[in-house]
Amino acid sequence: MNLLEQSTRGLVLCALLGVATMALAECDNSPNSPGELHVCKPWPAEDGINIGVRATPMQGAENAKAPRYNLDVALLLDDSGWAVASYNKDLARRSDGLALQGLQIDTGRYQLSEEERAFGLRATYRRTSSTHPHEKTVLTLFVRDGKGLPPRLEGLVVDERRAELGRGGECVGRSRTLHRTLELGNGQRNGHADLLVRTRIVDTEHFKGSAGCESRDLAPRD
Repeated sequence: MNLLEQSTRGLVLCALLGVATMALAECDNSPNSPGELHVCKPWPAEDGINIGVRATPMQGAENAKAPRYNLDVALLLDDSGWAVASYNKDLARRSDGLALQGLQIDTGRYQLSEEERAFGLRATYRRTSSTHPHEKTVLTLFVRDGKGLPPRLEGLVVDERRAELGRGGECVGRSRTLHRTLELGNGQRNGHADLLVRTRIVDTEHFKGSAGCESRDLAPRD
């Protein structure tokens, strides 16, 4: 290979590396493989840092009907895409039969202490059924600790909708909607702010009326 060929090959390689780096730096939300879930969002708490989350289906025939996922959460430099902190976990199959459907990054002001600012990950799970539909969103809060992202809160159900309806999807039965908000309290324990959880539950009755399928909310519960 002569000098000209070496130079040309080097320029092509640099161009390809530049394209790959640019794709990471632009915080692209497109998945890399079928069935993968991927979200990315700038983190206002740290300039030049993006939050990247990727859930990749695990291999295996037994995984086809009820997918298990490998979850990667990372803080990425927006100019290069290099990870400066990360967290990894295998998401086991849920005993309630719900499947992972979506991910959303929550960059609300979760100032847990003077030193710790958390960001949230909302994972939505769903079971499609004509008689027993069920969907819920679970919140996890992560903080940066060196090169790690340890969770400070896991498994908090912030939204849930479930129903028990008549067979064949008939509009007879009841449903329940749950919504929770997470707030930082004024008190502190061990230097960390108290987390206040407010819950609102609404039960709805579904029935056949003169206009067809009708519904009526029962007295709300807080």
